[in-house]
Amino acid sequence: MTSGFGLSAQDLLRAVLGGPHGVHVTGTPKTGLELFLNAPAQAALAQFTGTPLARLTALLPSLAVCHSRLEDAPLRRAAWYMPGTAWVTACPPCTGRAWLAGPGVLVYPGAAGHICRRHRRWLLARAGQPAGIALQSLPEVFAAHRRHVSLVRTHPRGGDVVAFAAAVVWSWQVQRWRSETIWQDRVRRLAAVTGCPPAAIVPHALLSYPETIAVARLLGDSRWQRHLRGSFATGGAAAAERLFLQEVGLRIGRPWLADWLGAYSRARGREAARADPLRQWLLTVADGISDDRLWMVDQAVARPAGYSDRAALLGDGHTRALSEQAKTAFLTSGWEPLPPQRPGRAPYR
Repeated sequence: MTSGFGLSAQDLLRAVLGGPHGVHVTGTPKTGLELFLNAPAQAALAQFTGTPLARLTALLPSLAVCHSRLEDAPLRRAAWYMPGTAWVTACPPCTGRAWLAGPGVLVYPGAAGHICRRHRRWLLARAGQPAGIALQSLPEVFAAHRRHVSLVRTHPRGGDVVAFAAAVVWSWQVQRWRSETIWQDRVRRLAAVTGCPPAAIVPHALLSYPETIAVARLLGDSRWQRHLRGSFATGGAAAAERLFLQEVGLRIGRPWLADWLGAYSRARGREAARADPLRQWLLTVADGISDDRLWMVDQAVARPAGYSDRAALLGDGHTRALSEQAKTAFLTSGWEPLPPQRPGRAPYR
């Protein structure tokens, strides 16, 4: 199309998508190598080319994806977005920039984040700088990322599933499991490779990443959803919840999980119910809902996206000091799963 009109991709798209269409575009409009369009923009492009939208999305698969920047209402104030923090620095040794001064090669990480499999490094520490976290001593993180990539490729709402799982695991983190040893061990290993004190590691996304992906794979399994509906119908919500938690406990190496959370719910009563996104999900599944509503999470129980917000809830009060230490080690930015949110408080009273 661009060669036929003698225009750059950006100029052509501005001409096609200009006007009162309410269109929104993100990606790389300057080069046209990667584009994400909302529904009005897709319709305008299909009309201009005279090609059915189904045919266009078959030729250009990214057109079928609604990027998170286009789904977030506060960001819909302009028609064009250039990925800012979404771009991350590619692995310096792989791009031949390991010993060169200046900025590295930027890449677009996608929904599952960005890991260099060759050098086993988590590369989302800081966009525009050749920083990362070595994963040689964290094989469970490396394995979780492989499963994460598979999930977002095979599940139509994979990103939202992972984001909802993050809210579930976050609801466990804020309970401060004092006898929990798996996270304690991972904190020590992450502290060793980043040079940060353990307290600065606790709010970081990588600490609970393996558990988040394990829960997400189970939440997104349609067979388990059918199984839980049957359990809910025959034994009620408590039976379905226990069945699910027993399976989760086995998958994340914590066979005591169902008993612990059951005791916690009995002790805290309504307070525990209001802070439990998993119960919200189970009730939604029991109603037979399988569309986008299944992955909506109330703001009151969503996992905070900001490092400082998580540090304030998990730390000992020295939030500013922890944030400064984490920022020095490039831990305060990077991939974070953000779910679609319902406004207001959780619906459980």
